Amino acid sequence: MIRPEDLPAVSGLPELLRFANGAEVRTPEDWALRRQELLALYSEYMYGYMPDRAKETLAWSLENSPETGGTLLNISVSANGRSASFAVLAGLPSGEAPEDGYPFLLEYWPWHYQNWFTKEWVTGFSPISLRAMERGYAAFQYDWSLVAQDSSSYLGAFYSLYPYDPTIPGEQRGVLLAWAWGVGKILDALEAGAGKALNIHPGRSVVAGVSRFGKSAAVAGAYDERIRVTVPACAGAGGTAVYRTCNHGKTYCLTGLGGPARWTNESQNEPFSNLQGGEGYWFCGNFARILSVRHLPVDQHMLCALAAGKGRHLILVTGITSEGWNNTEGQCLAYVKAQPAWDLLGCGDQNNMLIHLDGHAVLPSDLEQILDYCDVYLLGVPPEKLPGGLPRMKADFFLRDNRGVLDPLFL
Repeated sequence: MIRPEDLPAVSGLPELLRFANGAEVRTPEDWALRRQELLALYSEYMYGYMPDRAKETLAWSLENSPETGGTLLNISVSANGRSASFAVLAGLPSGEAPEDGYPFLLEYWPWHYQNWFTKEWVTGFSPISLRAMERGYAAFQYDWSLVAQDSSSYLGAFYSLYPYDPTIPGEQRGVLLAWAWGVGKILDALEAGAGKALNIHPGRSVVAGVSRFGKSAAVAGAYDERIRVTVPACAGAGGTAVYRTCNHGKTYCLTGLGGPARWTNESQNEPFSNLQGGEGYWFCGNFARILSVRHLPVDQHMLCALAAGKGRHLILVTGITSEGWNNTEGQCLAYVKAQPAWDLLGCGDQNNMLIHLDGHAVLPSDLEQILDYCDVYLLGVPPEKLPGGLPRMKADFFLRDNRGVLDPLFL
C-alpha cells in the first residue's frame, strides 16, 4: 500500500466499477474481486482492518433482566491470549414466532438512556425497539459504549482484545470499526446457538444506527455480508455522504416533502479537517495523514456499494432541514453512484434512500416504511397485502424536484 502522504490526487469521483489496474468491472465475479480491493482501501486508509473472526473464540449466555423487561445476551470473546465481554439487550414479540425464528432489528442504542425531549433517564427498550416488537420483530439494543468508548481513550471490550497501537498500521483500528465488530459478534453468538435459544433467525437481520452510529452501521454493512438490511441514518461525512461534494448555501424546493418552495442550507457541511482532527479516533491512524479530500482513494458511494448483494438491502435515511452538517445531497450522491454495483448484481431495487423533511433520527413514519419493506423481503409478505403496497424509497425529492441544482458529480 502507498503511504497516506503519497496518495495521488483523484480527479472527480473514484470509479466504482474499475479495478486499480484500470480494467473495467463487468461481471458479478469481477465485483467480488473489486469488493475485496475496496475493502482493503477502506481498511488501510479510513476505518482499519477488521479482525479475523476465525481466530476468535466466542461464548455466550442468556440472563433475565427484570429491570428492563428483556433478556441480556452476554458475549465473551477470546483472541491473542486476551479476553473481553459485553452484553446486548434482547426483546421478543408477544406473538407466535415464525417456524424458523423471528427476524430482528439491531439498533445502536443503550438500554439505560436519556430521553431526548424530557431529559429523564429511561431504563428499558427504545421507542424503535418497542415498535419493532409490536410489528413481530425481535429487537436488540446494542450499547456500543461497552464495546468502545466514543473517545480517543480506546477503551472497551474491542480495545481490550485489540489494543490500539499507533506505531503499527494494522492495529490502528478506529472506533467506527470497533462498533461494527460488536455487531458481528452479536451475529456470531446468534449463529452459535443464541438464535435458537431466543427463537431468532440469525439470517434475518436489520442493523440501524443514527448519526455517528449510522456511520458505524454503514461500516458494519460494508464489512459483514451476513447483514441483510443495513439502515444508516443521518450518517453524513465519514459515513454515507460523499466527501467530494458540498451543499452549503444551496437552495432547494421542498414541496415534495411538505416543506417550502425555497429552502437554503445555511449550515456548513462537516469539514474533512474536523474528521481528521477532533473526531479522528473514529478512524484508523492513516486517515489523519491523508493530505486532502482529493487524495482519498475511495469515496462513500463505494461504502454504500459494499452493502450490495443478491439477498442484501440498503436503506439510507436522513432529513434535510435538520441535516445541513450532514450534507443530505452528498448522501443522495452516494446512493445514486452506488447504484451500478447493485444493478450489476441483478438487485437494483434493493438500494434505497428515504428522506424526511426534518429530524436527526429515524422517524416513526420512516420506521413503518422500513418494516413494511422488511416484511416483504425478510418474511415474504406479498406487497399487495401491505396497506400502502411496497414502499418506494428512491430519493425522488432530489432526483425529481431539484435536478437543476445538483452537484455536477451526479452526471
